[in-house]
Amino acid sequence: IEDTTLAQWQQIQRINGEGYFLGCQAAVKAMQDNTTASSIVNMSSMASLIGMPDFCAYGASKGAVNALTRSVAVHCRQQKYRILFYSVEPDCIMTRNVLKMIGNVDPAYLGYEANPATRLSSPEDIAAVVLFLVSDESRMINGIELRVDNGLMMAAN
Repeated sequence: IEDTTLAQWQQIQRINGEGYFLGCQAAVKAMQDNTTASSIVNMSSMASLIGMPDFCAYGASKGAVNALTRSVAVHCRQQKYRILFYSVEPDCIMTRNVLKMIGNVDPAYLGYEANPATRLSSPEDIAAVVLFLVSDESRMINGIELRVDNGLMMAAN
């Protein structure tokens, strides 16, 4: 917190807070008259739920995404729009940038098949969750925050 400038804080809030607000606003306007169910999946982060001291501004901005998702879901339900909203909260996704941050760890070891206790998911793991959420099978689920954390929130670290 001591090293984050106000400009950095504001930029991160604009990207996540304002960015998701503008996206939801445009999507609702475009989809409000749909006669079949539609879904909006906002990408949040486990940083919105757990304290991550190196990611204060990021975690706060993703908390805004969660709150926005819930509020827009309730609004659309009250308006009887056929739009469902979800917030997906991955822990770590094994991308090049994440691998750079964690250092020289063999990515093969970090995958679920090699280490079922891993905190890192593959992009395909997240895509599978999103695919379920945008399918007809999830039509009675709305306004949720879905953790994709391999049990992190349940476990003592």
